[in-house]
Amino acid sequence: KQWYQRRVRDEDEDPTHLHKPRDNKLYQQKLKPCCMLVVTTQKVVTLFVLTGLIFLPIGITLLVQSTEIYQLDVDYTDCYEKEFSSNMSPDDLKPGGHSGIPCSKRIESNPEKTCFCDTVQIDIPERVNGEIMFLYGLENYYQNHRLYRQSQSFLQLMGDEQGTCALKEYCDPFDTGNNEQGAEVTYYPKGAIANSYFTDTFKLLKITSSGTAQEVDLNTSNISWKSDRDSKFILPANWNPEQNWKPLSENFIMPKDWVNWRKVEQSYTDVMDKKILPVDVTDEHFINWMNPAAFPSFTKLYAKVNLTPGKYYLRTAYRYQVHGFGGKKFVRLAETSWMGGRSLFLGSAYCIVGFMCLVAASFFGVISRKTRAKRHERKKKIDEQLVHYKDTLQSSV
Repeated sequence: KQWYQRRVRDEDEDPTHLHKPRDNKLYQQKLKPCCMLVVTTQKVVTLFVLTGLIFLPIGITLLVQSTEIYQLDVDYTDCYEKEFSSNMSPDDLKPGGHSGIPCSKRIESNPEKTCFCDTVQIDIPERVNGEIMFLYGLENYYQNHRLYRQSQSFLQLMGDEQGTCALKEYCDPFDTGNNEQGAEVTYYPKGAIANSYFTDTFKLLKITSSGTAQEVDLNTSNISWKSDRDSKFILPANWNPEQNWKPLSENFIMPKDWVNWRKVEQSYTDVMDKKILPVDVTDEHFINWMNPAAFPSFTKLYAKVNLTPGKYYLRTAYRYQVHGFGGKKFVRLAETSWMGGRSLFLGSAYCIVGFMCLVAASFFGVISRKTRAKRHERKKKIDEQLVHYKDTLQSSV
């Protein structure tokens, strides 16, 4: 009631002006930059045609560029075991001569065993010459599960020794454990993501023209996001690298499943790769693993490598079990370009949208042409009625 009285008073006590808009250019939509689009068939068809003509070339360009990007996937889920030594010749490195038992079976009975896969021959074509992304991938691995994603302490990874999970239940049973003295202490880092760290390692060998096997340098620097390295993964102030992931305060122990792998590392003398676990939380392999993937099939960057055309052998240290949940493991070698990695989705999406726009334009054009006579007849009738109405008004005056 008060609002009604206030509005009436503002409109000179005349209640008929209660809902009348203000008389200015903004409220009356008379500003000069305003565009009052009158939708007609010609304008709609023109808009669809232009959209289709723009999207189709972009989509075709993206598809052509994507197909030219080199990408090779090597599935090693069921690879066979083969023993290696440091003095093996290139002929000994060739695929074959394995034990005939898959590595997945070998590590089922002994989860702490490292099974060295039979080598896989990789032929790099002539068109590839430059930096290649070396990635490992997992399938049917749900890192996006809500409980799994929440099972980590962001505060702890950022250098806060007393950092906890959002809720203690999120990190159970990987929140606390017993140290050598039997006292209950915190895992560092805690949570299921850190505890399930990917432990497979890889080595790439190039067969030179002289017939010797030369190890290819895998560059593992700058393989993670700079923002993660600078602000999200920070060592504690009292970190001591000599004490196996235990700060000087001795209030931490390494994750539950890491202990045995640390012992395996220390027992290695002459194997393909002595590094199984990350050095610390700033290790870039660890940083990439701690960023959960959005889909159950994903890849994570392992290294960058400069390859030249030729023959290569891939050697894999098989440790990570995936058969328990029906998963698969693979290695991917992929080029990158101005549009990123190889992906047919973006180009296909542009082509489909462009094609649908042209189909819609054709459909509206045909409908417009078929109804043109009726529309002209209706417009002519309206014009005649308008002329008759004006004549009637003039005669009455």
